[in-house]
Amino acid sequence: MKPVAKIKSTLDIQLDLTRPVEDLTEVISAVIASQPARRKEILTGLDIAVGNALAEIQSQEEKDQKTNDDSSGKVS
Repeated sequence: MKPVAKIKSTLDIQLDLTRPVEDLTEVISAVIASQPARRKEILTGLDIAVGNALAEIQSQEEKDQKTNDDSSGKVS
């Protein structure tokens, strides 16, 4: 039996963590350029993931603010 060819479509990425926004933006652009038919699906998925991450950060900030207000004796 002949070996079966394995075909992968991959993108090797190195990010400069001193400029994450710029590099992530370039990666996203490269991915959607390689998948034009799935552009909306990809961007929608990213929108949901980013929205969830931001909501988690906001929730934590609100908890921290409430803790700080409670410990300083402020009344809401």
